[in-house]
Amino acid sequence: MKLVSYNPIWTNKNPVLNKYTYLSKNEDCDILIIGGGITGAILSYYLSFLGKKIILVDKNIIGYGSTSASTSILQYEVDFDILELEKKIGIVNALKAYKANEAAVYEIERIIKTLKDKCDFTKRESLYFTQDKSKIQKFKEEYKIRRAADFDIEFLDKNTAKDKFSFPIEAAIYSKCGGAEIDPYRFAHELIKDSQSRGLIVYENTAILKYQHKNNKVILFTDKHKKITAQKVVVATGYQAKNLIKENIVKLNTSFTIATKPVSSFEGWYDRCIIRNDCTPYNYLRTTQDNRIIIGGEDIPIINPPQIITQNKYQKLEQRLCQMFPNINFEVDYKFHGLFGDTKDGLPYIGVHPKFKNFYFALGYGSNGILYSIIAGQIIRDMISEEKIHQDIHMYGFRR
Repeated sequence: MKLVSYNPIWTNKNPVLNKYTYLSKNEDCDILIIGGGITGAILSYYLSFLGKKIILVDKNIIGYGSTSASTSILQYEVDFDILELEKKIGIVNALKAYKANEAAVYEIERIIKTLKDKCDFTKRESLYFTQDKSKIQKFKEEYKIRRAADFDIEFLDKNTAKDKFSFPIEAAIYSKCGGAEIDPYRFAHELIKDSQSRGLIVYENTAILKYQHKNNKVILFTDKHKKITAQKVVVATGYQAKNLIKENIVKLNTSFTIATKPVSSFEGWYDRCIIRNDCTPYNYLRTTQDNRIIIGGEDIPIINPPQIITQNKYQKLEQRLCQMFPNINFEVDYKFHGLFGDTKDGLPYIGVHPKFKNFYFALGYGSNGILYSIIAGQIIRDMISEEKIHQDIHMYGFRR
C-alpha cells in the first residue's frame, strides 16, 4: 500500500533530521510501539514518562509515511458539524469530541514549549464557510450550538465577510481559538529525540511480519529474522493497520495537496487564518512560517489514481486558489497526494480490541490525525499505567 506519492513538502524542505539503525539483535521491552510517524512519536512521548523500557520501530524511515503528506492543520472541528455528529453519537458526545480536539491543540502548545525545536508551531484562527445560500440557516444553527457551548466564535454573513476575504461567502463560522499549524516531520523527530532522553529505543527500516502470544507476552518477528518480546504492543501504523484488523473500520480515499513557493503578500486573506469550505469533498488552506500557501482536498475513492487524474486534481487546486485569491501571485513548488481515511463518525479508533490480547491501537483516522494522536497518547498512557478502561474510550472504541 503506497501511502504518499510525488514530492511532499515536509520531507523535501527538511533534511533527514535523524537516522536510526535497523534491529540487528533480539530485543525485549515493556512496550513496543509499531509506527514511526507522528502518531508513533506522540505515543512514545507520553509513554516515555512511565519509566518503562519502550522500543519504537518503523518499517521505513522515520516520518516518511503519511506524516510527510500531512497538511498539519490542527483544528478543533471534526469532519462532521456538531449538529450532524449529534445524529451519530448524541449531543453530549458530539460536544465532548469537539472539546477534546480543542484541548488537544492547547496540549500541543504546552508540549512545544518544552521542546528545543518549536517546529514552526503557530496558533491560528479559522474560517469555516459556505457559498451556498441554501445553507445559511444551517450555519446559523451550528453557530448557535457552538456559541452555547462556549466556543469563542463569530458568525459572518456576506456583508461582514467581504472586507476580510477576497472570495464570496454566504455564511461562515469564524473561530478565534482551537486552531494551529505545525511542521509534522520536525515535530515527530523532536518528540522522538525528547523521548530518547527518557530511554526510548528507536529502530527504523524494521518491519514486523508476524507475532504470537506466549506466557502473557507478545513475540514479534521482523523481516530480518529477529524478534522482539513485549509486554504490551501499541499499533500506530495508520491506514496499514487495516491489514491487521481486517474489519471495515475506515474508508480509504486519495487526497491531493499543492504547496506554493513563498508569496509576497496575503491580500484578501484575513489574518492568515486556517480556511475550510463545506464542499463535498471540502478544501482546506493554511500558510507556513516561510510564507507558503498549502491547499488540499479533491478527495477521490481511488487508492492509486492514474497520472491523468492526479494532474487534473492538482490543476483544480491551483484554479481554486486563483479564484479565492486573485491578488496573490503564486507559483506551485510541491505537489503530492496520499491516502486519507474516513470513519463513520469522523472519529478515530483508540484503545483495545477484543481480538488482540495485549495490543493497544492509536488509529487517528479523519482530518484531525495529529489531534487524535494526542488524545490517543493520553488515553493509552492512562490505560497502561492504571490498567483500567479510560472514561472516554466509548467514544473512540472499536465497538461503538
